[in-house]
Amino acid sequence: MLKAAVGSADTRLVVLRGDSGSGKTTTAKALRPLLGTKTAVIHQDYFRRELLAGAEKASRSADAAVLIEATARRSLDLGYDVILDGVFNLRDYRELLEQLWHDHVGATRIYQFDVGFDETVRRHRMRSLRHAFSADQMREWYDGWQPLEFVEEGRVGPEESLDHLVARIVADLKQIAP
Repeated sequence: MLKAAVGSADTRLVVLRGDSGSGKTTTAKALRPLLGTKTAVIHQDYFRRELLAGAEKASRSADAAVLIEATARRSLDLGYDVILDGVFNLRDYRELLEQLWHDHVGATRIYQFDVGFDETVRRHRMRSLRHAFSADQMREWYDGWQPLEFVEEGRVGPEESLDHLVARIVADLKQIAP
């Protein structure tokens, strides 16, 4: 289904995707102040764990995808830059990501965190959510590198520091700005 253009040439869309605990939210928090005060950070976990907490697990991802897409589109249309932060696996989110990528008229960059399972677990142990789920549960959810077919994603490896990654994203956005 074709949707209308979203945002303006001045709005920026950054997607940070990858396995749980890989560093997406930390990156979003560090990136936000560099994009400016009119930046919306949309966390997949908020929709799945908070907003839809009572929903049946089977429908949670599909419903979250619809709500995340609507929120991102409206935020871009209101002139906000948007940072999407989430696992965004291909099973449930490929269509959403592809549609936003095609429809957004401003600068769009997608990054996938590919830090490996052991590094993901190590990073998870430093999070406030470290007690919310175990490494065994993370192994069940682990997808690893799942590249999108419609765009070349920026790959984020375990060796890249937060400062370097944030600087890379800002430079990438400037490079493709209108």
